[in-house]
Amino acid sequence: MDAALAVVEVDGGPGASPDAGLEKTFATGAGRCGECHEKMFDEWEDTAHAAAARSPLYVAAITKVADKQCGERCHTPLVARLGKGILASEGVTCDVCHTMRDLQPSARGANFSLALGDMVKFGPRCDLKDHYFHRMGCSPEHREAAVCGGCHWWQRGSVPVFTEYADWRDVYARADRPCQTCHMPKERAAIAVGSPVRAGVPHHGWLGVTRDLRVRAVALAVAVAVKDAGLAVDVTVTNVGAGHYIPSGLPERRLLVRAQLVDGKGAALGEQAWWLGRELVDDAGKPAAFWDATKVGADSRIAPGKAWHETWSGAAAAGAVAVEVEVRYRAASPELATLLGVTELVDQQLAHARVSLARLPASAQTRPPKAGTRPGPRERPRPR
Repeated sequence: MDAALAVVEVDGGPGASPDAGLEKTFATGAGRCGECHEKMFDEWEDTAHAAAARSPLYVAAITKVADKQCGERCHTPLVARLGKGILASEGVTCDVCHTMRDLQPSARGANFSLALGDMVKFGPRCDLKDHYFHRMGCSPEHREAAVCGGCHWWQRGSVPVFTEYADWRDVYARADRPCQTCHMPKERAAIAVGSPVRAGVPHHGWLGVTRDLRVRAVALAVAVAVKDAGLAVDVTVTNVGAGHYIPSGLPERRLLVRAQLVDGKGAALGEQAWWLGRELVDDAGKPAAFWDATKVGADSRIAPGKAWHETWSGAAAAGAVAVEVEVRYRAASPELATLLGVTELVDQQLAHARVSLARLPASAQTRPPKAGTRPGPRERPRPR
């Protein structure tokens, strides 16, 4: 990441806003911020925010979209003021969130401004003093969900694309649990090098302190019974931890729920899979990416506190010793990945359960064995 401080005279150069006029713009590279705020920089560096301008999905998708303004406004917010230089390529960098003002989340998206005309950095603490590098801006708004809602709510006309803020607003807002409660949990830490350790310092990794926020959002329950000389596998996935629907974000994100009959060596003898997510379609009802879609065709996402349930009924395969069920997070549907030619995507196991068939009688039972959630490994997801 660039470590420089840029003081730029914006005069409508390449990539800059044509109505910006001639003004002085102060912008700081994330690496330079990290010289004092090392903890926050290290947490941010591996996130989707840091990769917003260069993630394979974004780079491929932005070439397909006719109206690029909203995507660029949220993925590369500094371009309008700095042009397409090194600092602007840092995506959702420090100076985006810490100069963000006039926050008014709406379905049209990217409804905010950036106060880059002076060396003031805004944050939720109002007890800090100015120092030689920048002045401190008191911003209670940084404790509110609106600071996230500026980008995490966008409809393309009547087609819902990013709805996390609106989803949260309709459920958790009444419980006074803003996005930061889960995505920026508070810790005891020093805000900057040389400053005292304080309570209530927000973590900047967005997926929780141990990066397992997706894992903690999901609970899996499995029950297996004999039915009509075959097996009935009941699978229930519950959204126990997210204040918005899961999967969230890009409509083409998916949860893969997969049930398998396995032999003694773990080889699959039979399989049933379900893909959960919001499917957008065109006027003819065919699946379409969000930039070509005209309506929602189906929506199997799981609402906060709600559950999805399905039963796999079928004959037991000879030699099967257990039923295994897993829930995986996929950053994009197979169709979108193929359309964009993207192969490197986040693929993370969220939950796993195993039910031994040795306990099953030859006839139907009234109390089938059950297996609860066994969290998947705490994988370190790649930037989206």
